Amino acid sequence: MIYDEAAFENVRPEILYAQIMLETGYLQYGGDVEINQFNFGGLGATGNGVKGNSFVDVRTGIKAQVQHLKAYASVEPLNATQVVDERFKYVTRNAAPYVEWLGIKENPTGKGWAAAAGYGFNLMKIVNNL
Repeated sequence: MIYDEAAFENVRPEILYAQIMLETGYLQYGGDVEINQFNFGGLGATGNGVKGNSFVDVRTGIKAQVQHLKAYASVEPLNATQVVDERFKYVTRNAAPYVEWLGIKENPTGKGWAAAAGYGFNLMKIVNNL
């Protein structure tokens, strides 16, 4: 499912996998997002107990995360006919064309997926260990 959803939108599946592992603590959770939300990317979870978005099932949650990654990485339109990522419209398209720039602190535009220092580099560490 991870591979299929990522490949459909021309997103690198290994980046999606790494982000799922990083954001969920290797599927152990323990943060603001709960397992029954099917939100594997922490979409809308901004800290301080804010739970973020919930999705109807695993595939929809993964699809939303893929759409969000694609929004950060490019200006290409989605291949999907339906936007399931409620936060898609808030992303500055192509703001993080490099994985390392998904971290706000490392992105010269000051935009990105997460505020944690080294966020994109941590994703690449996971990828490089696959």
